Amino acid sequence: MLYHIDVCNKCDEKYTDTSKKWCRPCQINYLKNNFTKWTSGNEEIDDFIQKMQLKINRYFDTIIEWIPYNRFINVKEIKKNADNTVTMYSALWNNGSLHYDINKEELTRKPNIKVVLKCLNNFQNIIDKAITCYDSMHGISQNPDTKDYFIVLQDKYCEKCGEKYTNKRIKQCESCHINYFENEFKNWTSGNEIIDNIIQEIQLNSFNDKIVEWIPYNQFIYIEEIGKIVDKTTTISSALWNNGPLHYNKYKKEWIRNPNLKVTLKCFRYSQDIFDKLFNKDKNYNIGISQNPDTKEYIIVQGKYCEKCGEKYTNKCIKWCKSCHINYFKNEFKNWTSGNETIDDIILEMQLKINSFNGEIVEWIPYNQFINIEEIGKVVDKTATIYSALWSNGSLYYNKSKKKWTRDPNIKVTLKCFNDSQNIIDELLNEAKSYNTCYGISQTPNTKEYIIILQNGISEDELCQTYHINYLKNNFTKWKSGNEKIDIFIQKTQLTDSICEWIPYNQFVNIKEIEKNDDLLTIHSAIWNDSPSYYNSIKEEMIRKSEKVTLITLNYLNKSQNTIDDFLNKVKGILMVNNCEVYDSFHKKYYSLMCGISQNPDTGNYIIVSQDEYCEKCINWSGNKKIDDLIQEIQLKINSFDDEIVEWIPYN
Repeated sequence: MLYHIDVCNKCDEKYTDTSKKWCRPCQINYLKNNFTKWTSGNEEIDDFIQKMQLKINRYFDTIIEWIPYNRFINVKEIKKNADNTVTMYSALWNNGSLHYDINKEELTRKPNIKVVLKCLNNFQNIIDKAITCYDSMHGISQNPDTKDYFIVLQDKYCEKCGEKYTNKRIKQCESCHINYFENEFKNWTSGNEIIDNIIQEIQLNSFNDKIVEWIPYNQFIYIEEIGKIVDKTTTISSALWNNGPLHYNKYKKEWIRNPNLKVTLKCFRYSQDIFDKLFNKDKNYNIGISQNPDTKEYIIVQGKYCEKCGEKYTNKCIKWCKSCHINYFKNEFKNWTSGNETIDDIILEMQLKINSFNGEIVEWIPYNQFINIEEIGKVVDKTATIYSALWSNGSLYYNKSKKKWTRDPNIKVTLKCFNDSQNIIDELLNEAKSYNTCYGISQTPNTKEYIIILQNGISEDELCQTYHINYLKNNFTKWKSGNEKIDIFIQKTQLTDSICEWIPYNQFVNIKEIEKNDDLLTIHSAIWNDSPSYYNSIKEEMIRKSEKVTLITLNYLNKSQNTIDDFLNKVKGILMVNNCEVYDSFHKKYYSLMCGISQNPDTGNYIIVSQDEYCEKCINWSGNKKIDDLIQEIQLKINSFDDEIVEWIPYN
């Protein structure tokens, strides 16, 4: 069954690409009808172009065309090959290429695009060459004066030399790259032939937008020593490189400099060390080599190293350094103490384990930083009391702009205060580690009880879950399925996040068969009088929904009373799918969200009870089983809230 949004409004066939509303047959017809409106004057070329046009399979495929030569402006010769059989030109195509506009749902032109014209003086090569360039060409043209044919190529060829770009992203050409740096070789020297050769080799083989250079030492200002490597053979300094590094500007299509760049200088006492470092794992961070004119020591210049400690940035984008992070918190350690050595050690350990700038920092938090403290409730086993509060100082976070740790003041938090916690330090610390968002640990000054500070809102969820589990435990004695394996399975399931109940069959009314699957599964709709239980946070108790209108899908597994293990394995699979929120086609069709197990007392078949997946409002049926089955099948294919719902509609 097709919805009208999937159907082409021109031919009433399904779109070839429904997401883009593109119809291949209509586009082919458009191009066929257009054949009579153009000709190259050469039957062989016309046939080739028409065949290429009819090969399109996707809305974004390039449409090869015959392009009149007068559509090109600013035509400039850029290269001739050695025997003058091929000439390359740059040009602007004023009409521009055909492309499918997904908003207008038609072919339109993109005007004034840059192209390269490849003139082949030998006509016999035009078709063969066009085939080899098919993936990067717009079409074929002809100079009316010289009668020379051109292959019109996309802007993937260098305007200076006519060679294909080596790096299309930045429009960089290997040939021009090599010529530029070979010409520059005469303008510099390190004074050391080995180093000159190393730099030249790197420059000629590095086809990206950054380059390694020989940098005169007098281009560095504000040089400050940061420290020394452990063996004392290397000194780390920060500096400002006033000229700045070369990088390839894709808009200007030339090498330009980015002045006043902060860099790290690694100064080596022994010259052999510099050769080793140039080719080690960090070579991608090297942007140049220099030499101190006084000490004659060689220097590697690096651009992605911390200006404070000289270590490689852990996060290059925001220039965050884990080494500096560790030093910061080690230095801060002397400014606080909980008064308990074990707690101090654990907090410091958690602080030093942070691997990301946006990781949560666990702290010791003085109790007087909390205001507006209000009790929310107690956990069910009475081992802790939950409070809401405002933390005046607020949590630490790394400020990317200021490049330092700052605080976010006046944040709402949850305090979990443990009874008799002075005697259960290990349990307290293990619980603190178990939370994804734990801001820290504190202590009440009067009772000396320890507190875990959590993200605001965790407490209510925790209270709800704890209460729910306790409610279900107490309820275990009030029901029996009659099968020990099923009883144990349901009880274990209830102590996790999955809701699964034993539901007496007599709680279902209005049971109607709605689908049958080869006698293996029979799907029924029903009304469950009690309805699923849920936690009411206002009444602070488990209750049943007051409205008794929930429709439940009953999935019968025939003769399942004889294969309890198979039946329970099926249930486990459904619960796993529900919890992961991943549905295959089978589960999506037959199981929505499982809420329990029941048993038909007449047949003995066990039943999986799911929240009803058929639309509650689609309650009108034709009375014809084939039509009803078709409508239900279409309804079950709904994948989005905005999909159209097919219904049986009473004539009145």
